[in-house]
Amino acid sequence: MTSTPHPLIATPTTPAAAAAPVGPGPTAPPGTQQYADEILSWIKWGALTVLTMATIASVGMLVWGRATHHPRGARLGFDGIMISIVGAVLYTVAPSVIASIAR
Repeated sequence: MTSTPHPLIATPTTPAAAAAPVGPGPTAPPGTQQYADEILSWIKWGALTVLTMATIASVGMLVWGRATHHPRGARLGFDGIMISIVGAVLYTVAPSVIASIAR
């Protein structure tokens, strides 16, 4: 009994066939790229604004917690600053990662 591959399962016969991209790359419909770029720029601007506001609020919470000797407030402020740093790293790295995946 010989096993034959299922017709819906891709079985590359050569290494070149295995490395070939499947289907065409994603492209925007005609006339929509301008709007997509504008919406993405608004999203990036909004994310940067929220990130800046969160950082300022976290620093304020940290200062308030230290000034009033409130350990929970200082801890929340420090946690917020750490989350803001992670958010800043994601804000700078994510576009290049997404662009490399989309290629």
